[in-house]
Amino acid sequence: MADHPEHPMIEDGIFLGYDKNIPLKNEGLGRLLAYLVSGWVKLPDRKLTIACPYWLVKDLQALLLDHGVAPESYQLLRTSEPWWRKIQLRLKEFERNIRPGVHRIRARLRGESPPAVDSTHRTWFERIFWIDPQRLANTKSWQSGLLETLKLLVFVALSFWLLRVLWPVILILLVVFVAYRAWRKYRKKNKAELPANAKPINVKKVLRKQKRRHKRYVQEVGQLTKQINEQQQVRHWLVPTPFWPEANRIEHAKSIVCPDLVLQQFPLRFSDPTTEPIYARILDTLQNAQKLICYSDAIRAHQLVEGVGLSPEQIDVIGHGRVELGEFLKLGKSVPDQTTQKQIALEFLRAYQRSTLADEPYWSRFAWDKSTYVFYSSQARGQKNILSLLRAIEILRHRSNIPIRLVLTCERSAGSDLDLFITDHRLDAWVLFAPGVSNQVLASLYCWASLAVNPTLFEGGFPFTFTEAYSVGTPSLLSDIPMVREKIVESKLKEMMVFDPLDPQDLANKILWGVEHREELIDAQRGLFDGIPKWEMVAKCYSDSLRRLSK
Repeated sequence: MADHPEHPMIEDGIFLGYDKNIPLKNEGLGRLLAYLVSGWVKLPDRKLTIACPYWLVKDLQALLLDHGVAPESYQLLRTSEPWWRKIQLRLKEFERNIRPGVHRIRARLRGESPPAVDSTHRTWFERIFWIDPQRLANTKSWQSGLLETLKLLVFVALSFWLLRVLWPVILILLVVFVAYRAWRKYRKKNKAELPANAKPINVKKVLRKQKRRHKRYVQEVGQLTKQINEQQQVRHWLVPTPFWPEANRIEHAKSIVCPDLVLQQFPLRFSDPTTEPIYARILDTLQNAQKLICYSDAIRAHQLVEGVGLSPEQIDVIGHGRVELGEFLKLGKSVPDQTTQKQIALEFLRAYQRSTLADEPYWSRFAWDKSTYVFYSSQARGQKNILSLLRAIEILRHRSNIPIRLVLTCERSAGSDLDLFITDHRLDAWVLFAPGVSNQVLASLYCWASLAVNPTLFEGGFPFTFTEAYSVGTPSLLSDIPMVREKIVESKLKEMMVFDPLDPQDLANKILWGVEHREELIDAQRGLFDGIPKWEMVAKCYSDSLRRLSK
């Protein structure tokens, strides 16, 4: 849309300061960012710029593309890659280019017969440094034979000349290479002999590495904020998390999003010494912020106003939009009917079984369309309360005539509370861990679940899982927490779908009732789903909140 004088284009920006090696796809804030951007770029009078360090560019573009956001629909303000990074990428590209040719030459030298490769598919390394004797013998024209012979003679002469002139250097490099390989092999053997918990940790080395990494991070983010301040086109910036006090250096109008302060809510669960500096960074960001945005009234009143001492007029409350997963269960441009959608989802689940669950003795042949299971999409964090859900499944296992299983999207870490509970109660056949699934498989798991259950003890806003499940025809049960009570005010609906997260028996009763009254439950939740706005409206609320900073 052109920038018309009567309807000027509004320029907005999002600042991202994630460190390296943070998988945006697996982070809840990363998914929220993708939903928000997907709505923002659909606004006809808004233009969006995303500022980030160079190491985030590929992951960010992949995340947004996975949610249907094309790179040309937004502007990117990024830092430039350092010279050593460019050299590293060039070397990797060089290695990828010569690797096939080196493997084929090595096979010929060993007397093996590598697969035939057309001359157009030979690497430049092969074309320059390899003379195929068979091709030389089969040449029919004398010009081609002469050319190949001259090429062979030049190559041999050049090789002898290099060996004669540079043989000391080559010999030294060869000795160093052999010694290095022997040392690496020795180190690897010694490490393998030690048990995992007995491997030596050089604390000083780790601290030095962390210090260097933090220094590089501060320098790079400082360069990014400098670029933001130097440009004058985008004067309103959104910072989607308070983890980055470096954003305080942005001189333009900015608003900080504070999803929640879970460290404040559960201090004993986060009593590790490493969390203290993280909480200090968050407080530094919040106390120096011009404007704040959170997802619920409970976060504003109890955590930001009472807990941190901020002014309520300084904080806007903007709830989540609806997450519709039906987009991932269609073959064409239009969303199919429910019957076709379930068939598409079933094919995705069967493909997932063949590729990922083939070695699972209990789940490799699980009949998704003939079984009953409840589903919870979450990471394995303390406040997510997954252990209560496992206890409810254990209760239903001995009490219900219907075998009700559980599917989770978190990791099963060895020695964790979840792992020990499943082992002690022999629940391997009743609980499936499916971490890192694609959006298609996630939508399919929701689609065939009898219920989506969210036993969380704390969320920043109304749980995503409700709209994710309802969008593909699955009802939800939610824990009785303030963020849920803000949205569910009708007493009858609350009685049907809300449970006490600290009482596994109550949760088991609700699951059993929900499985038996599935259609009644999903019909009752229609009004709740329709009342949640789309992400275009949510993005407009964010943009309007940024505009109020200038008034």
